[in-house]
Amino acid sequence: MASRRFVVGVSGLAAAGLVGAASAASGAQHVAHACPVTVVSRRTRPPASVPHSLDYGNASIAVRLYPNGHLIAGRLAGGGRWATINPNGSIDAKYGWWRAGDDARLKISGHRLDAAAPPLIADVPHGYGIGFQATALTFPTTGCWRVTGTFKRARLSFTVLVTKSPLGP
Repeated sequence: MASRRFVVGVSGLAAAGLVGAASAASGAQHVAHACPVTVVSRRTRPPASVPHSLDYGNASIAVRLYPNGHLIAGRLAGGGRWATINPNGSIDAKYGWWRAGDDARLKISGHRLDAAAPPLIADVPHGYGIGFQATALTFPTTGCWRVTGTFKRARLSFTVLVTKSPLGP
């Protein structure tokens, strides 16, 4: 599947029109690189048979992405949190996935694109049956991450910029 991507650096968030994310990310760790994040568009939405809340994928596998390809961990400017910063600095985030067909196991892997880092850790609990699958992903570090979900022979990948909020955990 072709995905619409644009490059985001922490300093480029306001220019990209991400006002809410920019306020949360301004002053966040400065990322001196660009990350080719995956952004949802009409072309990347899964077909109508997939629940509308899952906004990126195909007829076999889909996922709900964070806005504009940017996952901010810690307190957000408007309140709430998207992800948790652990005592060791790693970041836990929940991702909702969907898979078609039977209850075959969803496998998720990930690696950092912009620097050396341990691989992503994915918790994919059993017991969800067919369709929706809740997952918890642990990003060992901030940075630009490529995440791939595999269900049977179907694969779906996306790129996300992971940062920490300047407002703290």
